[in-house]
Formats: sequence, structure tokens, C-alpha cells
Amino acid sequence: MKENSWSKKSRKIVRGLIYAALFIGAVQFLFDPDPFNDYIGWGFLLMFWLIRMVHSAVRNLNDGHRNLAMLDVGMAIMSGLAVVAVWLTYFFGL
Repeated sequence: MKENSWSKKSRKIVRGLIYAALFIGAVQFLFDPDPFNDYIGWGFLLMFWLIRMVHSAVRNLNDGHRNLAMLDVGMAIMSGLAVVAVWLTYFFGL
């Protein structure tokens, strides 16, 4: 039983570190002097939102809130499409 609680705690810590790294990276790229790096900042911010929505969907599905989980999945799909659009704009200038 203790191994399972440590696993939950370590997953929460790692998830928090990923969230913090993506958010700090987004802020750093959005506010630097090069305007072309704004695409990278928006990509980081959208990835933060995507990971957050997927985690929220899984948590809501486990709690039995199917409608909220479907809303989170829809928002995650929209965020994923936005991430693809931002990266295509950055790399190919489309």
C-alpha cells in the first residue's frame, strides 16, 4: 500500500515540474525581444493547456463525471490542433 502512495506522490511532483517548466518556458519566450520566438512561447503555453486538459479528463472519467471528461477531451483536441498550427507556422511559415 505504501508503494502505491509513493507512486501517486512522485507522479504529482513530476507533473508539477512539467507544468512549471512549460509555463516558465512560455513566459520566457513570450517576453524576450525577438518577436519570432513568440510562436515557441505560444506552443509551450498550448502544450501546458493540452497536458492539463488530458489529465483533467482522466481524473473526471475516474470520478464518474463523463460529461466533464468529454468536455476536457474536446478542449484537449482543440488545443492539440492549435499546437499543430503553431508549430507548422513556426517551422514552415504556412
